[in-house]
Amino acid sequence: MTTDEQIATEDPMASRMRRQAMVTAVLTIAPLTLLGVALTTRSWGEGLLAAVCLLLTLGVLREWDLDGYPPRSVFAIVVTATAWLAGAALMTSPLSFLPLALVGSLMIVRVRRRVLWVLIFALAVASLGAVAFILRPITAERAATYLLLPFLGVLFAAAVIGVSERAWSIARRFERMRQMETQLAVGRERARFINDLHDIQGQSLHVIKLKSAVAHGMVRDDPERAESEMLEIQRLARETISQTRAMTVDRYELNLAVEFENAKRLCESAGIAVHAHVDLAEGVVPQLTLAHVLREATTNLLRHAQPTVVSIRASSRMVEVANDGVAESRTDPERGLARLRERVGGAGGVMTVTREPDRFVVRAEFSPLPLDRARS
Repeated sequence: MTTDEQIATEDPMASRMRRQAMVTAVLTIAPLTLLGVALTTRSWGEGLLAAVCLLLTLGVLREWDLDGYPPRSVFAIVVTATAWLAGAALMTSPLSFLPLALVGSLMIVRVRRRVLWVLIFALAVASLGAVAFILRPITAERAATYLLLPFLGVLFAAAVIGVSERAWSIARRFERMRQMETQLAVGRERARFINDLHDIQGQSLHVIKLKSAVAHGMVRDDPERAESEMLEIQRLARETISQTRAMTVDRYELNLAVEFENAKRLCESAGIAVHAHVDLAEGVVPQLTLAHVLREATTNLLRHAQPTVVSIRASSRMVEVANDGVAESRTDPERGLARLRERVGGAGGVMTVTREPDRFVVRAEFSPLPLDRARS
């Protein structure tokens, strides 16, 4: 799998954290590097070599991963070390060690006792700079340029990479905790549904089983009693089917106010900022389908989006759920809402799904109905 394919298929939040860490490292080191190379490079050949090393370093940074070495890091180490060795021997660009410092720092953060290895690596880079004195006398200025500067530069680059990676690691840990909270929240919703289903069907099915055994034993000895038991079984089956269907469409003891509080709690437990407003007028019976819309829209955004802010508005005739995470989603969140739109339409309402670059909105609205029809 290529790097582009890997980035395209990885988790959107992980991709965003990768970009943040890379941008932090680049913005901290690149400006000084480019300025220094521009001021010290004396020919087009030196500039081209510096550009190649910097592009190679950016390629390695783009493959930066918390769980392993970048694939091209060894090759990059060889190329950048050769460029630094050549730059020091010819005494051309004194900052040509920086690509080597960056690539080496990316590899050192993977080892144990990294502080010790950073010092060893800094001494090694400074030792490469010592080739500048093979054909030339040592002066204080040259020693500072080709020994002290590379040593301190490696420490600086390693510090930037270490801090960026630490921040990335902490952010990933919190993100995984958020994902676990989301999964637990969805799991609790499923468990609640399963418990409701068990309450409805468990006792009825047990009674049906017993009555079927009684009817089977009386088919020959007492046909009338057997027929009565079979009719009772049919009644229980119809009642169970009706209750199950009612629960499936969430018309079984569903409450819009309760679902509103559940939606807030689920989003907050997932680490999402919630802006919520509810206006349930006294004496007006809420349209029951709205509770189902609110539950499904909340579950949909937890499964398919990576929102940071969710806005929930609810009234007796309207529910609106908006989030800012649709752009991070790899799946189509509208597919899971198709049946919900049909259900709202069948109940006499209108449901709209609006997708914007930074906002995804699910809105369902019903026209005012008489009190007796609102209860249906």
